[in-house]
Amino acid sequence: MHKVIRTKRNRGWLISVVCLATVIVFFVLSRLDTYGLDRRVSEPFTFEANGLLLAGTLWLPDQTATAAVVLVHGDGPQDRTSQQGYDPLINALLDAGIAVVSWDKPGIGDSQGNWLNQSMSDRSVNVRSAISTLRSQLQGIPVGVLGFSQAGWVVPRLRPNGADFIVLVGGAVSWQRQGDYYTRQRLQRTGMSAADVERAMAEIAAADERLFASSQVPSATLLGDMSPERWAFVRRNLHEDATQDLKELEVPVLALWGADDLNVNPEVNADIYRKTVGGNHPANRIEVIPDASHGLLRAVPYNTQLTSEWPWLTMLRFLMEGRHAYAPGALETITEWVHARAGITEAR
Repeated sequence: MHKVIRTKRNRGWLISVVCLATVIVFFVLSRLDTYGLDRRVSEPFTFEANGLLLAGTLWLPDQTATAAVVLVHGDGPQDRTSQQGYDPLINALLDAGIAVVSWDKPGIGDSQGNWLNQSMSDRSVNVRSAISTLRSQLQGIPVGVLGFSQAGWVVPRLRPNGADFIVLVGGAVSWQRQGDYYTRQRLQRTGMSAADVERAMAEIAAADERLFASSQVPSATLLGDMSPERWAFVRRNLHEDATQDLKELEVPVLALWGADDLNVNPEVNADIYRKTVGGNHPANRIEVIPDASHGLLRAVPYNTQLTSEWPWLTMLRFLMEGRHAYAPGALETITEWVHARAGITEAR
């Protein structure tokens, strides 16, 4: 009798395990359309800019493309998929019928050069060359850019003959004010008192003034953990301010920030955009998305200044959630606005 009971219990436990495994497999398979690009139609994409050959990929939607975007990276040594961080975004764009181009930064992957040798003006030349190449391959549809963070000093340089539209996520106007905001947020998140934060900010400002005062590479003591190449990159771009470019920008703009952005002050920069570029074109839209991070992911659990700060459980969650990791409505806002540039009215 006891053996029969144990057998039934074992069978019930086995059924529960199988059911749980089935649910997990189903969940994972349901997310495969949001992560990974191997199943997508793609072709190599190369172009020349600033005397360099840059290499990337053109991804095409399953249906005829209605519009196309080139992705413009933020800071850092990023490859064409930003170490696969772009995968959910690219898949969402492709599912919406929007072709996507992205390339390895100079010196990364298959691209020539060194991204640390570039100014923001150099980066804008890269973008214009990529758009020109893409237009020659995909004719008859609007071609624009989708830029992130540091792209805020790159894409406002574009003119109507250079792009049909601009989407910018988490862009700052002033390089130095953005740096101050980033540092202040970092200090505050350590639990420092307000007085200690102000004292630390003053010390950091004085150290930065000494660090970048000369055109000569400073001593290793002043450089600290910063490489000479990174020092030269920052010094080259330290005084970037997009205000004047925004005033002259006639290309339709969708500018988005996450309300909980820890890298760029969302309200301050959105207000500058409203005052400078807001009235330049009837299609312009300036918006701060609630409960969203610097990259428009849901603030909980993804809101850190760097993705390298994510614990492994958060990384695993992102891999599982894919496009569902984005704040509600963020991706739809982008795709619907781009569709409108192509004359497509969304069905409601």
